[in-house]
Amino acid sequence: MKSKWRAALLVGALFAMSASLASTVAAQKGGPGLFPPGTYRLSFAGADFSGFSNNISIFLSVGAGSEVARPDGAPQTTTSDTQVFLNLFDYNTGAFTFACLMLDQPSDFSIDNRLGSAALNTTLNPSTPTCFGSPLTDTIGISANWTGVGPLGNSTGASNYACAGYRAESSGRVLSNTASGNLTLTIDGAATVFPSSQTGLNSDNFDIAAQGTIDPGCGPIGFGAGPTPAGRFHFFGLFANGFFGSPPGPTNQVSLFENNQSSQPSGGPTTNSSEFDLNLSFFGGPFNGYGCFAVPPSDVTFNGLVSASVQTAITGTPICSNSYPGFGLNFPLSVNATWTGTGPLMTVHEQNNYQCLGYTQSQVTFVENKGATSTATVTMPDYIGNPVTLSLTGGFGSLTHVDQRVQANGVLHQACLIRG
Repeated sequence: MKSKWRAALLVGALFAMSASLASTVAAQKGGPGLFPPGTYRLSFAGADFSGFSNNISIFLSVGAGSEVARPDGAPQTTTSDTQVFLNLFDYNTGAFTFACLMLDQPSDFSIDNRLGSAALNTTLNPSTPTCFGSPLTDTIGISANWTGVGPLGNSTGASNYACAGYRAESSGRVLSNTASGNLTLTIDGAATVFPSSQTGLNSDNFDIAAQGTIDPGCGPIGFGAGPTPAGRFHFFGLFANGFFGSPPGPTNQVSLFENNQSSQPSGGPTTNSSEFDLNLSFFGGPFNGYGCFAVPPSDVTFNGLVSASVQTAITGTPICSNSYPGFGLNFPLSVNATWTGTGPLMTVHEQNNYQCLGYTQSQVTFVENKGATSTATVTMPDYIGNPVTLSLTGGFGSLTHVDQRVQANGVLHQACLIRG
């Protein structure tokens, strides 16, 4: 579970997920990822397909989204679009297609609101508008049908976000269904029929109410965890992220994670675990490599969201739990890093519930976050053993505290995990 903690902190849970659906509303936002005062309703429904036939591989994702925005002091606006993400590779010719396209005729895609079925019948060509990237160079016809086979997964949640004088409340519902899909692809008149593939249908609906002034230091935060076996689970800890540089120049990351977990699985013994993990990533400078390593608690100092520091020597082991060996790093490697909290305090309270067949899961999460500045000094031997020191200053990131409690009942069936 610990690796899920690190990944989940990169995005907000319910609130930030709802924000990601609003491409037009996002352009109006007064702060990064936050909605200006007002009320907003976001809806999305989509389907995926992947397959291989006649030496052609395909991944397709199609989704229809709508946004109703009622910002304070401004007129209501309603926008909608249907996007197709297409990834094709023809092993016969080496031709590769990677495109995000806006359907000229949104009615070319339809999906049942209970995710029982979906269909896409459209023709894409070089004049089809793009979401990003280059237009098509060929004319591509797609005829696809999906049939939901169950079981239907149902998630509901509510989130309260606060930062300085800004407040936002979000509630939402997410449905997901396993589906079988069939697709015929036609490129410049040549048709390829792909065999039936198991995939998923999904729909999201969110309501957001925001008020107050967005401080420049505020941004979306959140935390999520995947399905757990039946029982009670408690995850908590402090996290310090530091990022240095940006493309096309060197990019480096030094991040520290305190992972604590208490598990009470049904019918099993209670277990407790605690670990400090140091995640390192260096690219484009004197060092090129990455790795995640468990470090002794005595090498770490956390002062809540005020500051944090680590001073440690790494020999290459032990690596972080549920992690993979890194590459490109030489040992022994020494790290001396500090983080200092800045800016306003951001908080998120979330409650989410998931149900599929006889399985239920409830999550209650509390997150606190502050922006942070960071510095780091890293010393590592080169290929002949001479020490090389990398001094990093002016880093940006955050200090975050997470406390999440999960209760699950029943058996999570494999069919509930197969989703697009």
